[in-house]
Amino acid sequence: MQPTEKEQKPPLFRIDYDGRWFHDGGEIKRPALAKLFADKGLRVDENGQHWLSSPESRYPVTVDDVPFIIVDYDIREDGIDLIGNMGDVVPLGPDHILELRAEPRGGVQVPYVNVRSGLYARISRAVFYKLVEHATPDHDRMVLNSRGICHILGYVPQGKN
Repeated sequence: MQPTEKEQKPPLFRIDYDGRWFHDGGEIKRPALAKLFADKGLRVDENGQHWLSSPESRYPVTVDDVPFIIVDYDIREDGIDLIGNMGDVVPLGPDHILELRAEPRGGVQVPYVNVRSGLYARISRAVFYKLVEHATPDHDRMVLNSRGICHILGYVPQGKN
């Protein structure tokens, strides 16, 4: 007999929509521990399944959207560096291009970026609005120029004539 939904245990490891880490249903409150997991053990396979790997074992990680959130940015001489919630610095450029995707909560197209090895971050709403201030219009889209690449932040709705 299959357990009912109420009887099912939460996943052993989970990263929620806001990038918070959970273990066995409880939030991991020590940022250093979550960062250690994110930096040293978090992987994604070719099927998009996230794993927490160590030399001895491998545990599946349920990820509500993506494992990282871009929470800040830095404008530098050579381009824009995005800063993730786990301290990752992502140099926006040819190796890290913004991708527009439908986010799972509302289906709105928002920018995501590959942080490393197929592990993505969603640009937070606050950072998105700040980046728009640095964007320039290009036909029907808003773009950021960084390290020789035009990164699409979003599309501008065309008015009706």
